[in-house]
Amino acid sequence: MEARWRPNARAADGAPEDGPADRRTRERGMAASRKPGQRLDEAFGLGAAEWAGQVKGRLAFVPWVPSRRPIQPLGTGGLDARRTARLWARWGRPGPRFAARPRFVQPGRLVVLWDVSGSMSAYVPLYLPWLHRLVQSSTRTGVFPFGTELLDATPVLRQPLPRALQALAGLEGPWAGGTSIGEALHQWLKVYGPRWLGGGTTVMVISDGWDSGQPEAVAEGLRRMRQSGAVVYWVNPLAATPGFEPRTRALRAALPYVERLVAGDSPEALLRFAREGAAR
Repeated sequence: MEARWRPNARAADGAPEDGPADRRTRERGMAASRKPGQRLDEAFGLGAAEWAGQVKGRLAFVPWVPSRRPIQPLGTGGLDARRTARLWARWGRPGPRFAARPRFVQPGRLVVLWDVSGSMSAYVPLYLPWLHRLVQSSTRTGVFPFGTELLDATPVLRQPLPRALQALAGLEGPWAGGTSIGEALHQWLKVYGPRWLGGGTTVMVISDGWDSGQPEAVAEGLRRMRQSGAVVYWVNPLAATPGFEPRTRALRAALPYVERLVAGDSPEALLRFAREGAAR
């Protein structure tokens, strides 16, 4: 049995647990928060270093999309009539062999909208090495942390992990503040959507679903992404909790537009999702 992520005490200070009573407390308090973010605690990188070595050199998550250019072979795409005709012409007669049309794929665009608000702050060391590896794996990947505001962390995550950790610790932004998922989605669509959407983009939302905004805004943002042809995954560290059900208003609003709700509660779960999701 794989172990769930256990945040260190300092990172988890003030973060709610997963029991029913604590969930009710979070719904009344943390979930309703719209307080501004702050700087990351200097100790946040210690937990990240604990499993960074496991993800180094391993598949983080690279979605593949069809390509007309010969970048990466992926089996065959059916009969190639012209090549078959040339083959038979060399033989002087029709034969039992047919020429197949090769299929090619290339890395698709991957957008990660990463909730780093107060209720998710204890999980920053869990997701950070994976997201760093993900950005390192493909230039077509972008990571956008959000709380009540959103920023583009992609350039920072292109650096080696120690330097990226140091740079993130110096950034002021959404860390450990309130949450407004719908506002973050709409801000991203307005500022970054024209560049990132289209051509089979994969969107990954990492969030526990606790939100101070309107669920209709979440639904509308995801609907627009799906309308552009994007595939949406939702990674929730609480989804592996026994008896879990998507009860928050934001999660319920999101589900009609989500391809899959993933339990991202451990390094093993993230690596397993990488293998399964990248092969879609």
